[in-house]
Amino acid sequence: MSAVDSPDPGGLGHDELPALLTPLVASPSCAGLEVTVFDPDLDPDGALALALTDTLAAALAPALTPPRKE
Repeated sequence: MSAVDSPDPGGLGHDELPALLTPLVASPSCAGLEVTVFDPDLDPDGALALALTDTLAAALAPALTPPRKE
């Protein structure tokens, strides 16, 4: 992502992040999550912020959805 202070080529893509995060945040051992260094000044049209938000929502939604009662 280019809206960070030190972009690193070859990092995770938006299509890969949910596959990594979803099982991690579903674990009872997961106590928190931190997203760091998003610089909105480097995203003048907000497209990267929207993509990041959509990616995080997709990754976290399964962990935030309460289990169905049967």
